[in-house]
Amino acid sequence: MLCFTRMRTSELQNRFNNGEIIEFSKPTIVLASASPRRARLLENTRLEFEIIVSTVDDTALNNKFPHEGIDSGWAMEYAKKMALAKLKPFVGKIKNGAVITADTIIWCDGRILEKPLTIDKCREQHEFLSGKININYTAYAIYYNGKVLSSVMPTTVKVENIPLEIIEVICLEPEILDCAGYRNQGQINAYLNFNREEADNLTGLYIPKVIEMLKKVRFIQ
Repeated sequence: MLCFTRMRTSELQNRFNNGEIIEFSKPTIVLASASPRRARLLENTRLEFEIIVSTVDDTALNNKFPHEGIDSGWAMEYAKKMALAKLKPFVGKIKNGAVITADTIIWCDGRILEKPLTIDKCREQHEFLSGKININYTAYAIYYNGKVLSSVMPTTVKVENIPLEIIEVICLEPEILDCAGYRNQGQINAYLNFNREEADNLTGLYIPKVIEMLKKVRFIQ
């Protein structure tokens, strides 16, 4: 178990944003994500961590890449590129800490679905996904002690036909506008068919994968 006194996240964030090199007195996990879902998942483990959100504007960055007319191979590579891009500002800026970034996208019928951000976009995406098979790609990247490691986990999901009135309810659910493609909770869960052993990968932070990667970079034994 990693034990240390958690500093105020805002203090760490401000120091990092101002260009300061952050050095921890004890080995520390840094979750480089503003996602409350990912933070909750880490909180449910015995791993203690700090949050320092990456300074990369992922919305602006993903607009530089094509999102339609692409194959699944490019979609997987794109997710990996995004996770590594979020990690880049931390290289050489964190000492005695392992930084974890993640990026989730949905690929369906040649199209990448990002965070909808608006209710209208959320409605359109769910109508598009209804009745189709999609692949959920979650990419992970870790930086520790000069080493960078990345990995992508795919999960194939069949979305049953979703009634329009259910889509309207889904679009008002908490955190839905900040989820790529769909949120694997709430009303939509009844319309998703996938290997239930892979359910954790749909949450955006698959803890066994994170631990496996932390071991590979020798942050934990």
